[in-house]
Amino acid sequence: MPVAKRIRALRESRGLSLRGLAESCGVSPATLSQIEQGQTSPSVATLEKLAHGLRVPMAAFFTDTEEERAVEVLNLEDCPIFTLRGNAELIPLAAQRHHSSFEPIIVRLEAGGNLAEQPFLVGKESEFVWIRSGRAILYFDGEEIEVEAGQAVYYDPRRNHNWRNPSEEPCELLLIRQR
Repeated sequence: MPVAKRIRALRESRGLSLRGLAESCGVSPATLSQIEQGQTSPSVATLEKLAHGLRVPMAAFFTDTEEERAVEVLNLEDCPIFTLRGNAELIPLAAQRHHSSFEPIIVRLEAGGNLAEQPFLVGKESEFVWIRSGRAILYFDGEEIEVEAGQAVYYDPRRNHNWRNPSEEPCELLLIRQR
């Protein structure tokens, strides 16, 4: 099912009106309507806001959910890949059949790639990022913080931030956020 239809189905399954979800997420009703109709693709920041408003992991926009299980094993090869503008890919690793209070996501940034087109903020209190390979720059409230493979950083995503790969080699991050 396309992302647009999943967003609408999740909204409707929770008994939310388009305007109600838009207001709770901080996006305009017109933008949400365009997204649900497949007229525009949501940015990472908008997906974050919608996931927060719907109280689902971002992975819920890309995969079908099944009944809950006590243990869930994920294979990276089986996880959906969401290609973003800005030479980036997201691979949501969130459990679909196991309730969890956190959401891990692999972020792949090509040379010069950005996670989002512009800095954004999220309504959660804390994010953790570990640089799996390469190096990246965290743009955080006007400050540039360079992080290399093997290093990790915690930060408050409620403040303007973005990730960028400044090198000629691909970079891979493991981002873990609260749900």
